[in-house]
Amino acid sequence: MSSWDQLRAELDLWQSKDRIATAWWRDDDAVSVTPALETLLRFEQDYKVPLALAVIPAALQDDLVERLVETLDTRVLQHGWSHQNHMPEGRKKQELDDVRDIGDVVADLRHGFSVLQSRFGNRFLPVLVPPWNRVADDVVAALHSLGFCGISTFNARKVAEPYKGIMQVNTHVDVIDWRGTRGFVGEDAALGTMIEHLSARRTGQVDADEPTGILTHHLVHDEATTKFLDNLFSMDHSALRWLRIPGVFPWQ
Repeated sequence: MSSWDQLRAELDLWQSKDRIATAWWRDDDAVSVTPALETLLRFEQDYKVPLALAVIPAALQDDLVERLVETLDTRVLQHGWSHQNHMPEGRKKQELDDVRDIGDVVADLRHGFSVLQSRFGNRFLPVLVPPWNRVADDVVAALHSLGFCGISTFNARKVAEPYKGIMQVNTHVDVIDWRGTRGFVGEDAALGTMIEHLSARRTGQVDADEPTGILTHHLVHDEATTKFLDNLFSMDHSALRWLRIPGVFPWQ
């Protein structure tokens, strides 16, 4: 049985229980319009799969602001401030760190929030996507006071609300092999991870209410990555529903 057949079999199990397997899509590191980003925006339009675009405020270019006006379901999330590593040698990369003074980290986020809110208006959702999916606890504790409603990192969440007023919805399937080729991770690996999370939700091993998140990085996509996403987003199954981003992070 192919990996695609295994995914359909998992979705069949959801359907047999009259349940819907919700999913969502996040793409990181956006700053400007590129051919690779245009490909993703075409997928969003053609297959009606809404896109959450994590934008780096410090590097934002005017063409991205202008291009997203033309889209229907794209929403902007805040990808830190400048995607700059502040950790000393020997520690994993992190921008929103516990090394600098918390006031400096918060000031960066406040500045980035202001930039995205002023440039994108209601297309910007006040959700933080920490660069490298890492963030210090003290920073998360400060998010609500800055106006954020949500946070998104990687792996199944432990709690839906890590701090009062902040909703966490993570991604679970990274299509890039960062520790190896830095190209496409492969169909079997990507679909296997997706099936694993869907199965864990269905059987109650992880939070069943957290939609399964697909994580992409358009700047490093190769032909195999693009082909995989085309196949995934075009797949039709009545038990699979791609969520609009305001539904992933409902915020009033």
